[in-house]
Amino acid sequence: MAQHNIKRSVTIYSWHRQVEMGMLTWEDCIKAAVKMGCQGVELLGQLYFRYCPEALQEDIDSWKQLMFDYGMQTVCHDFFVDMTMYNHRRLTTRESVDIIRRHALFSRSINCPIMRIGGTVSPEVFRQSAPILEDLGIKMGLEIHNGSSSFILPNVQGIIDVIRETGSPAIGIVPDMSMFSLKIGNRQLNNAKNNGVDPDFVDSIAETYTKVSNEEFRAICNEALEKAEDDATRSFLAMVRRVEYFDPKVLLEHMPYIFHCHGKFYEMDENCEETTLDYPGILAALKEGGYRGYISAEYEGAPINGDTFEPFRRYEKMLDKYLGTYPDGNYPDWPDARPAPMTGGFGSASDNLCPEGFKNHYDAEGNCDGFCVNVRNFYYRGVPLALFESAHVSVDGEIFGPDKMRVEVDGEVFKFEDMCDVTLHYWNKGVHATLIVDKPGGLAPGKHQVAATTVVRAYYMREGIAGQIQKNELQMPPAHEMELET
Repeated sequence: MAQHNIKRSVTIYSWHRQVEMGMLTWEDCIKAAVKMGCQGVELLGQLYFRYCPEALQEDIDSWKQLMFDYGMQTVCHDFFVDMTMYNHRRLTTRESVDIIRRHALFSRSINCPIMRIGGTVSPEVFRQSAPILEDLGIKMGLEIHNGSSSFILPNVQGIIDVIRETGSPAIGIVPDMSMFSLKIGNRQLNNAKNNGVDPDFVDSIAETYTKVSNEEFRAICNEALEKAEDDATRSFLAMVRRVEYFDPKVLLEHMPYIFHCHGKFYEMDENCEETTLDYPGILAALKEGGYRGYISAEYEGAPINGDTFEPFRRYEKMLDKYLGTYPDGNYPDWPDARPAPMTGGFGSASDNLCPEGFKNHYDAEGNCDGFCVNVRNFYYRGVPLALFESAHVSVDGEIFGPDKMRVEVDGEVFKFEDMCDVTLHYWNKGVHATLIVDKPGGLAPGKHQVAATTVVRAYYMREGIAGQIQKNELQMPPAHEMELET
């Protein structure tokens, strides 16, 4: 086995839904990472830390204590510059740089040396951030990801040019292994067929992928997308056109400024091999280039045999084959490995309703002016209220939109129209927000059929798109029978 200095970590936000549902704690996630043989964890700070990047000191102290207790290191903090922070304009360069500065200060506070920035920012943002990052002693790498930020995109090449031109040791890249797809995964193909897409068409697209270049495949998918007549086919094509294959030796060209690696994986077989990605080529290139950082396991697939940890166990055993065996951590039992129930997601109406807090609302004079429901933020990170775009509530078939409600978060109350520029007040993931719905006289005592969904506007997608479905029809999740609290 060739010598190398590659280390292992895991993206613990892979299990954020289990944490949110109370099935796991973040400490459980760290235990699991240690048991897998990892030495580090990759963190999306806006999951664990309230008000990140302006995190509370008590949260910083508790996280440091967890790292100390389990002999772990926080190796990467993931964040985004929300270019759509304001719904009427995009962020300026200086505003973007200031967000990076704030996250760098946060990273330094938790002894994390590297930040991974996702999404789209301009090369000039990288250029102006470099001296700030150098002063703070923090490195920042752009995630290079299939489809949205791959090597073929002009903006990505522009950032790489800035990295090379400046020679700054503080700016670089974080390759995501999704760019090395040898084929379209069986799960994706089977899902399309199960959703009603013509099986012969699905198979032909999968075969075409293996025979043409990335650019040609995307053009073929785009052409077919324009001709598609049903939503299932359009959805399938919109997803698979992002799939790409680059020769892993492309990593050698960028090795001096690869700060961290995202070990994306989709399908692990019983022989502990990833069946869609060119991991033998990837790992060979990293070893040849003398990569000394971490590979952080990040799974985007289904649980195996109802176990959310089993894919990660298989992934680490695959790395054992190519990198050498790492010892498992000395923990006798695995934390709860059951998958969390799905509650909607990107492109669909999320079921955000909480089981408690359904009651009438009274004004300062004691008059009943409406009712309340609590909703949970299911988006995978906390967001400023400026990105909390809208909500809809249905009670016994009557639908109330954002113009008929106020939002209470952490004891402060806002109208949606006033939240558009509230950037330092956060709705954290898993935290309840109360929707105060205007309805003079409130609701009658007893049981009601209630549903609630919210829309969070992120820099590159929306979760829980309630009113923006293709046919412009409001879609609500299934209603729950709830009894009005007295």
